[in-house]
Amino acid sequence: MTVSRRHHVLLLMTLLTAVSAHAQPPPITTVPLPDIQPAAIFDPSGHALDGFNQAWQRVQVRKKGLLHVLFWGASHTAADIWTGELRRRWSAELGEGGHGFVFPFKWTPGSRAQDLVVEASKGWQVTRDRVDGERKVQALGMMGLLATSGDPNDFTVIRTTTENSLGREFDKLEIWLQAQPAGGTVHTEIDGKLLDLPTRGAAGSALVHTFTLAMGPHDIKLAPLGDGAVAIYGVVVERSTPGVVIDQLGIPGMRADVMLHWREDVFRGLVARRKPDLVVLAYGTNDVGDENEPIDSYLQNWRKVLTQLRTAAPDAGCLLIGPTDRLGKDDKRTMPRTPAVIAAQRKVAVEFHCAHWDAQAAMGGPGGMTLWTQAGLTARDDVHLNRAGYEKMALLMDAELAKVRLQGTAAGGHLTQRNGTRGHR
Repeated sequence: MTVSRRHHVLLLMTLLTAVSAHAQPPPITTVPLPDIQPAAIFDPSGHALDGFNQAWQRVQVRKKGLLHVLFWGASHTAADIWTGELRRRWSAELGEGGHGFVFPFKWTPGSRAQDLVVEASKGWQVTRDRVDGERKVQALGMMGLLATSGDPNDFTVIRTTTENSLGREFDKLEIWLQAQPAGGTVHTEIDGKLLDLPTRGAAGSALVHTFTLAMGPHDIKLAPLGDGAVAIYGVVVERSTPGVVIDQLGIPGMRADVMLHWREDVFRGLVARRKPDLVVLAYGTNDVGDENEPIDSYLQNWRKVLTQLRTAAPDAGCLLIGPTDRLGKDDKRTMPRTPAVIAAQRKVAVEFHCAHWDAQAAMGGPGGMTLWTQAGLTARDDVHLNRAGYEKMALLMDAELAKVRLQGTAAGGHLTQRNGTRGHR
């Protein structure tokens, strides 16, 4: 059993009414949750988050550089509400570092980038590794998505916001394109200045174009020139001032093992380019419905994913986030596979020097979805949350990470990081 396409559509349509990039969402009526015990971050080594904690101190105390977070997930993160709330909260503490990576196409009803305006024509073909159907390894960049068009009438526009407190200005831009032997030219307009970016090259390889701009508002437009198909992995929007950057990399319907079908050399190169201080993998809510998958197979897939990720980002802090509480459609009880999924994730977290945060426990444990629905924090499909729910999840996660930072500082006045590459022990 898997999360149905209907559930994804319901979630995205629910969120769509609240996630306009041009307006604040309407208020959501909630009632207080009952007292729920905090869900502490599981990290037996005490060092799985050192890379993240050290970067936090560097930016907060020394006012130097950016804190980079790569946050993969499924539909819980796809609308950039959970990640967007973290970005806003951490920017208030550390400074605004920019939006980071964005896939600048509205390929699903609720896809968007919080605090950044994205508009695109409908002619782009978006490729992803489907959860259902035949799978094959493809060059899909760092997020697992690729937009292709040869029609000069197609376009995508990325611009700064004029209404929100974040996202009003930046000064660093990267455009990530995919090369092809017969690739066309990307007609590029940056604040009215025109240039053409060719995409001919080795099939699937990444072409990264970097630009240093004046700090301020900007308007970027990308379009096929018409001399052949062009393919776009995404863009990166940042600031040169100290702060935090969170790359939202969520795709509805995802499981961790789908990442194994993204061409590894391209994935590894782009992840390494981002130099993350923390990598987050928030998977599991779909996995609890995969009742026919042996748990040993599930474990082995996670080992392959983390081996790949640790190769790309050996020194980053690593956090796995388990499934939220999900109820069966018929009996309205927590999906029976949930404990096995959480236990498997914790097992591989230990093996690969990662931490684990139990999102189900953060909701109150089995049956927590009912509590959150009663509190007005869910999409009422027994799977997804609404805007207020995802913002609440961000608050709970932030609180537990803050405790880890406090413990590390209290233990020795500063945080230490182990030498050498972290990997499968």
